[in-house]
This record gives sequence, C-alpha cells and structure tokens, in this order.
Amino acid sequence: MKKETKHPPILINPIGFAKEAKPEQLLKNLRSFEGRLAGFFTYFSGTMGFVYFHVFWFTFWILANHGAFRPWIEPFDPFPYGLLTMVVSLEAIFLATFVLITQNREALVDTYRELEEEQEAEEEEAQHEEFEESVEGIQKDLDDIKNAISFINQKVQSVEKAKTTIEDGNGAEHK
Repeated sequence: MKKETKHPPILINPIGFAKEAKPEQLLKNLRSFEGRLAGFFTYFSGTMGFVYFHVFWFTFWILANHGAFRPWIEPFDPFPYGLLTMVVSLEAIFLATFVLITQNREALVDTYRELEEEQEAEEEEAQHEEFEESVEGIQKDLDDIKNAISFINQKVQSVEKAKTTIEDGNGAEHK
C-alpha cells in the first residue's frame, strides 16, 4: 500500500506569516488567557443574561438622562444620547472581535483534532502493516511445518513399504 503524504495545515500568525501547524503549538494557542477570555465574552454575549443586562442598562441610561433619578444623578447624556451611541458602538466592535477570536479558536480546535486523527491513522496503518508482516511470517512458518509433515509422512510411508516388503520377503523364505 502506498501512503499518502499529507502536509500539515498552514496557519497564519497574527503578524501574517504562514507557518505549519504542530499539535503542541495549537494546544498552547487554545489554552491562552486571551482565547479563554474571548470565549467567555462570546459565550456570555449569546445568553439571555446579556440581553437582560442591556435592557436594564439602556432603561437606566434613558431614565437617568430624562431626570428620573434627580437629585442623585444629574442628566449627563442628553437626547440623542451621543455618549450611549459611542459606548454601544465600541461594545459592538469588541464583541465582533471576541466572536472572531472565538471562531479562530474553534478553527484551531478543528485543526488540532484533524492532526490527532491523522496521527492516529498513521499509527493504525503502521500497526496494521506490522500485523500483516506477522501474519505473513506465521503463514510461512505454517507452510514450512506443513511441508515438513508431508515430507515426514512420505518417509514414514516409504519405511513402512520397505518394512512390508522385507517382511513379505522373509515370510516367503520361511515357508
């Protein structure tokens, strides 16, 4: 059997240079603090808790800026809420970045799994070839034993034939 040689996947690092992926490097990237933090924010932004937080925040912001909490909080961002717009825009930028980081992380997980599967397949193929060689060796040994038994049977038969001939010859002389 001819083995297919697969090249490791090519990853683009943050600076933009291509490099071949190695499982150890992938694990290091997957376990990074930044990746886990991005994963947390991406996970949290996909929950109802995130929605409830924003409903509360926007309601509070609008009410505070309409004077509902005066004298404790003075209005600080009058309608059309320019500061709120800027904060929400920055939040959207960061959330989009976190989602992209998480997608890249998932791609690393897929690549890592792919590399592991390739390595397992190569190990299984090597083990299979080793078993095939062992079976071929055992088959050869069995053929040798079969040939030896056949040879021994032929010798036993010729000895018995010779013995029978000798006995028949001796018996004819004694009569």
